[in-house]
Amino acid sequence: MKRFHWFTLLVLPLALTVVVPAGAEKPADASDAFFKGSDIPQLSIELGEKDLATLKAEPRKYVRATLKEGDKVVYKDVGIHLKGAAGSFRGFDDKPGLTLNMDKYGVEQTFHGMDKFHLANSVQDPSYLSELICGEIYRAAGLPASRVGHAVVTLQGKRRGLYYIKEGYDRTFLDRFFQNHKGNFYDGGFLRDVDQPLQLVSGKDDVKDRADLKSLTTAAREPNAQQRFEKLEKILDMDKFITYLVLQTVTWDWDGYPMNRNNYRIYHDPKRDKLIFIPSGMDQMFANPGGPVVPGFQGMVAKAVMETPEGKKRYLARMAEIMQNVFKPDDLIKRLDELEQRVQPVLAGIDANAGRDYKNQVNRLRNAIKQRAASIDDQMKKLPK
Repeated sequence: MKRFHWFTLLVLPLALTVVVPAGAEKPADASDAFFKGSDIPQLSIELGEKDLATLKAEPRKYVRATLKEGDKVVYKDVGIHLKGAAGSFRGFDDKPGLTLNMDKYGVEQTFHGMDKFHLANSVQDPSYLSELICGEIYRAAGLPASRVGHAVVTLQGKRRGLYYIKEGYDRTFLDRFFQNHKGNFYDGGFLRDVDQPLQLVSGKDDVKDRADLKSLTTAAREPNAQQRFEKLEKILDMDKFITYLVLQTVTWDWDGYPMNRNNYRIYHDPKRDKLIFIPSGMDQMFANPGGPVVPGFQGMVAKAVMETPEGKKRYLARMAEIMQNVFKPDDLIKRLDELEQRVQPVLAGIDANAGRDYKNQVNRLRNAIKQRAASIDDQMKKLPK
């Protein structure tokens, strides 16, 4: 198999402050320039009194807002709502996570090529780097994952602090990874498995009545292990799914699909008629650097694959490849060094105490990455040949 050198595939995550007018470039090109930039932009969001009252009463409901970037660029009639789950959700008057939809109200505009993006408050990740570095690892291994940058956010005239920008799962995102962006795109929701009614985000002209997920569920419940694997391989992009399982374990995503049936998306690629799992919400990673290389997966599809001889065999083989060619601690730590140098001065300018403590927060990631690599190496050596 071709060797992946993850550091040659990365994009710099910090944003340019120059907006490319809508239509001047293809969206993918504009978003590429944004995430390859070196500056952290200042974003200001203003809501009218009526929209503000609606948002406070119904935090998940879109309302209109005006988005300003720096002192010059203004976007009007942007859709906005609050985001976040049990651990990360904050009210509007605190430091809320936000989802912005640039064309929600019919205005043909994008933010650096993106129709949709998120401003994550990172309250569960004081390093502001967990989802960024893990997304880069996933993309280096050939899997779809959102790109991440940073911004300083002011809301209703009050500066709320440093956020990280995460690209949404829009057409721009799908076009970067698939030849056809019109497939069914599902949001896994909160603690839901594939046999439950997942939200269909887009792809209404693709497979009807969630027949793709129903086929996946039926295959996962096949009692004969060999037949189960064969049926699943016809529905899943099996190589990508096994890589996904490996990376979920390597980064110890305890709140992802395999371990907790949470924080995931599924795309049905109509070009190949295959389902692909996509990670999301990777802000609490590497919590257990010594975790087993074969965890007790809870997700139905993860269990169904790993409880077959062929699935476990391919999983362990891919684990060895990932550890040799992708998950390289020295390169990852070097990347964190670069990011710390960019983020720390900005954070210190907002919160002096957080700025002083920032190295400690990044060190937690550095140490966990080193420990995780050592633990997996040790465990792999002890597995039966």
